[in-house]
Amino acid sequence: MKTGIGENNRHVVDVLFVLALFGVFAASALLLVTIGAGVYKQTVSNMEQSFTDRTSYAYVVEKIHQNDIYDAIEIGELEGVPALVLTQNMGESQFCTYLYLYDGYLKELFTRKGSYAGTDILAAGQNIMPLSGFSLEMASENLIKMTIDTGNGSAVTLYTALRSDYS
Repeated sequence: MKTGIGENNRHVVDVLFVLALFGVFAASALLLVTIGAGVYKQTVSNMEQSFTDRTSYAYVVEKIHQNDIYDAIEIGELEGVPALVLTQNMGESQFCTYLYLYDGYLKELFTRKGSYAGTDILAAGQNIMPLSGFSLEMASENLIKMTIDTGNGSAVTLYTALRSDYS
């Protein structure tokens, strides 16, 4: 006749083994989710920064290409702030689009050439995107050198060729 004592101990060990296995599985799953969330967060952050960088460069370059006609693009100033000046003729009038850095933003201002509507013309520009730095210079007669700093710790320098006849 069997007493059943050893058999009960065996069932307890089986239950404890299953619970321990479940605990290891749960801990592994939690660890995997935690690591995945960290990787996802870093990936999203990198993608947002990359998007901001590419958008700022592409915006300025596209503005240059849109206005690339002879004598319509120059590096100038707006109220003492360096600016990319894009001039357009509309009927009998000349209008300018100014791209400049002011108050931590790349700004765009479209106005009639030489007419400033208010005392704080720099603040009147439309905020395009936050930037830490924006500098321009003519590297040659038909090559614009731009340095753009989006605030991620490194500035990028780009060269954009003017394709209209500058000879």
